[in-house]
Amino acid sequence: MIRRLVTSTIGFLLIGLPGQVLNAQTSIVHNTRCTVADGYTMDDVLEVARSIDYDRPDGPNFVFFRQAITGNGSATQNGFIRAVRFENMEHWVRMMSTRTPSVEGLMLGQRVDCDFRNSWIALDQNADDAGNPYEGGELDGSLMYFRSCELRPGRSAQDFVDWLAERRAEGDRSIVQVSRRWLGPQDGASSSRIGLRVVGENPEGLASRLDRLAQQQMDPQQNPDWPIDSCNQPTLMWSHVIHWSSPS
Repeated sequence: MIRRLVTSTIGFLLIGLPGQVLNAQTSIVHNTRCTVADGYTMDDVLEVARSIDYDRPDGPNFVFFRQAITGNGSATQNGFIRAVRFENMEHWVRMMSTRTPSVEGLMLGQRVDCDFRNSWIALDQNADDAGNPYEGGELDGSLMYFRSCELRPGRSAQDFVDWLAERRAEGDRSIVQVSRRWLGPQDGASSSRIGLRVVGENPEGLASRLDRLAQQQMDPQQNPDWPIDSCNQPTLMWSHVIHWSSPS
């Protein structure tokens, strides 16, 4: 049933795909808001989640659980975002249609409450290939920040990507990504709203980047040549690595 459902709808979904986004540096990310269930801790959740076998055929490329450190007003106690990354929508369809229940997956389901019906799929595009987050997958987690920005009229997401790539500081190995909600709740977002995510090579690396930003003039209103018109305050988060694909 799942195979028939996702196969019959994938063609329709791709009709609404923004033009020229599925390039080598763009991926699909399925995001879900979750909460640690009563009687369990985040450590309990992480232990079970990391025991799941994600390396099966058509498994996801990466899985992260992300907890807010400094929220934006919507963060909840014991809440986190489950972010699952795929190469493209066809990869997501294959995973959805071939997955089977496991003991570990059932154990995880007992430890978390996730709002799957209101999950959303985003298109994430790397600004460049200079990032080395989590020290190439060697770390269990790292600091990250996320903020929403508004593009100026007539400017595109690709303009923002190019602008970010030009401003990478020497020695900064953080991964810089532009994120666009594609499928799912939009939370009142306009078509010009875009997300900026930066994950450190390690916690110290992201902290150094934030220290540099604090000393710079980052007011778009005083820089009319920038592709963005405004941004909200960044949310600082801890991104737990649950699964990291081995290089093919």
